[in-house]
Amino acid sequence: MRAGLSAELSRRSRVQLAALLKVQARLSLREPYGVGLGLGFPVVLLVLFGVISRHVPGNVGGSGLTVIDLYIPTIMVISFVAIAISLPNTLVRDREMGWLRRISTTPVHPSRLLAAQLILNLVLAAAAIVITIGGGTVIFGAPLSVNIPFFILSLVLAVAEIFSLGLVVVALAPTQTVASALGGVLFFALLFLSGLWVQPVQVGEPLRAIMWYSPVGAAVRALLYSVFNATPPVSALAALIVYAFVFAFVAVRYFRWE
Repeated sequence: MRAGLSAELSRRSRVQLAALLKVQARLSLREPYGVGLGLGFPVVLLVLFGVISRHVPGNVGGSGLTVIDLYIPTIMVISFVAIAISLPNTLVRDREMGWLRRISTTPVHPSRLLAAQLILNLVLAAAAIVITIGGGTVIFGAPLSVNIPFFILSLVLAVAEIFSLGLVVVALAPTQTVASALGGVLFFALLFLSGLWVQPVQVGEPLRAIMWYSPVGAAVRALLYSVFNATPPVSALAALIVYAFVFAFVAVRYFRWE
């Protein structure tokens, strides 16, 4: 009897999650902030730096890598940031309009709403990875030789810390207006630290160290090593783990359903 009840509860949970996924997907298409930035921005950057790489041969800053080689990890991380920054707009809006509070009074636990949103964002992140690596290798000829175990580890840690940072904004922002403002400032700050405008190898200390060990800089560095079949620096992986735990702790500690 208990086995039958457990199976029924599991089935209902899957049905509820599927229903929430459909609703959140429709809302995302109505306000395609995350889709547009998370997928559109990487495509634009990939084309831009791919064309630059063809016209600027040779290595950058004595790194031994071409422009497109250096920017593939950067573009991936920027796509994660764009998707994560869309989280505050979505979840703070739902909280402000009372949707989170209302759903908490139904048999559907609010955590399933978070799970549905997370699944959608992970799908977008996976699509951005395929676009960036596929476009970089097939169209622009980046000589990637991915170290699969470290690449997966770096991706998991990068997504975990960056998405957790997005949830920190959700937890701390009282309104959607404030969330949008914070998200905008954070987005452009992270673009710079990721090496979008200038790579860390092209600047001196202490700015280079700040960029390398920032949340996005550590992610880019770990991915850069792993896409060229090398072991990422322990310091970069350690920074990603610390950021993920700190951001997740703050997000959970201060998150509000209403």
